[in-house]
Amino acid sequence: MPGLGDLIREVHRRSIWWALGAYIAVSWLVFEVIQQISESADQPWLPNVALVLLLIGLPIVIGTALVRDRPVEDANETRGQVSSAPTSAEPAPARVALFNIRNTITAVLLLAVGVLLAMNAGIWPMGGDADTEVATTPGDASVVVLPMDNIGGREDVAYLSEGITEQITAQLAKVPELKVISRTSAETVTGYNLTIPEIADRLGVEHVVEGSVQLFGDQIRVTAQLIHAATDEHLWADSYDGQLQDLFALQEDIAIQVASALTSAVGGVREIKEASRTEDPEAYEAYLIGKSHLHTRSTDGMLSAIESFERSIAQDPSYAPAYAGLAMTYGLFTGYGHPGLDGYELYGRGMEMANRAIELDEDAAEGYAARGYLENRALAAAEPVETDFQRALELSPNSADVHGWYGHLLTRERRYDEGLAESEIGIQLDPLAPGRWVGQALDAVASRRYDLAARGAQQALALEPSLTSPRFYQGISHLLARRIDDCLNVLEGTFPGVQAMCQHSRGDEAGAMQTIDSLKTTLNSATDPQSHTEMMVYRDIAMFYAWIGNADESLTWLERAFSWSHDAVGSELIDSGIFDRVSEDPNFQSGLQRMQARIRERLRQVLAR
Repeated sequence: MPGLGDLIREVHRRSIWWALGAYIAVSWLVFEVIQQISESADQPWLPNVALVLLLIGLPIVIGTALVRDRPVEDANETRGQVSSAPTSAEPAPARVALFNIRNTITAVLLLAVGVLLAMNAGIWPMGGDADTEVATTPGDASVVVLPMDNIGGREDVAYLSEGITEQITAQLAKVPELKVISRTSAETVTGYNLTIPEIADRLGVEHVVEGSVQLFGDQIRVTAQLIHAATDEHLWADSYDGQLQDLFALQEDIAIQVASALTSAVGGVREIKEASRTEDPEAYEAYLIGKSHLHTRSTDGMLSAIESFERSIAQDPSYAPAYAGLAMTYGLFTGYGHPGLDGYELYGRGMEMANRAIELDEDAAEGYAARGYLENRALAAAEPVETDFQRALELSPNSADVHGWYGHLLTRERRYDEGLAESEIGIQLDPLAPGRWVGQALDAVASRRYDLAARGAQQALALEPSLTSPRFYQGISHLLARRIDDCLNVLEGTFPGVQAMCQHSRGDEAGAMQTIDSLKTTLNSATDPQSHTEMMVYRDIAMFYAWIGNADESLTWLERAFSWSHDAVGSELIDSGIFDRVSEDPNFQSGLQRMQARIRERLRQVLAR
């Protein structure tokens, strides 16, 4: 086949094989570089555009090589038939050029092979895959998910970016090998105008996840990237496009990708069970809005959260997370104070929702957490409460709330060292949340570690100066440590009952009684408190009388406080040094036991309704 032979010789003569090989090698190098750039710049469209352009260039290169002419060597010279030494009259043969086309193509191919070997050896990481070993120790496997940017800034869909951030955080929090910072601290630190390395240092993590959310009608685009903070290296990045009902799979995928980049224990990211999914986009939207409102921990926010969770349940009565969200909200209201419901009603509603969430989904971590919290504040038997907390931590080991609440239970049971250890874990997971430090102060007061209590309360105030509860624990800590002047100074006019206790301890008994009498005038004429705020005044008066050793008056005011809520005076305070002067009094002991029996009976009646 002379025609085919001539074609092959012509292809060889014009170096088309070399041109094709060089183009493929160079194209591959260019494509890899563009992939790296696209991940660093969060521009996922760049590789696709580059691929199209490189494919267009291929026929152009081949065509150029075909039309490029090359001189034909003399046949006699080719066959070597003439062999004579050059004479002085003949010019010396031309030296072969170092940078001819064939040598250049060979160098490019060798460079491509070298880069490939380097990538396989791990010297140069390939693409966006997280093959780089960055989590060499358990402490390194730590991450914070920063709030997703709401592209477009639409307030009506801000809940979506917040909700996705929380759900990805919750999914990662299920991996025991990971340390995952709570959303509260992640949201707080973004307001500090810090760089990625500074954020990681402030929160004590090695890695940061950041991204964005954009909504187009019922279509959603989410981008996410994992960054090694110390080196600012992007270990993984991706973008996701789909419909709103695809959010469950999307969140799972992002969590799995991040977890696999940080630890080999990818199995810790559990698939969201059917009971924790909903096919109704309106139910899921209402749930995300509820979670966003609950996160504010304000009265208005939590009231809006209840409304949103109830709307979610109305859309899908089998959606377990909405019930768990309601349970959590009612439980928190027992401490924050609901404007219209007393503590007993909140307990009943919260328990009903928590039990329903667990019935629908046996892996509902928030359901177990809420039930444990409610039961602990109701002074239920320790064993089932501890079981609920341990189950919640098994399902979500990075829950700062559960670690803190479990610490309260252990403190209640006078396992003080264990309780403070759990409180410390909660702080490590959520270091910028004032509530974590207030919780530590409460446990420290009960365990009589007053310096620790004062430091915890001071840290809470440093994070949020407008809070009043830290001043309560600061004052109590200084009082019990007999730092009376410090007690009066830190109160700054708040908590007159604690102020009266400090006045009495300084020897100003008349001034202390005058403060208490003035406090009583602020109360409603009714015998019992009519609101959470009034209940706290009754609590403080009961504590004052216990502090000065008047057991009967202390019991009277305690009973009135407990008429509004079973959690009016926590066991941490009753077991603290505040009640030392009356705790051994037989009348006080028997009166307190009768009171607690009536509380338990009332709680049982609420559950039986």
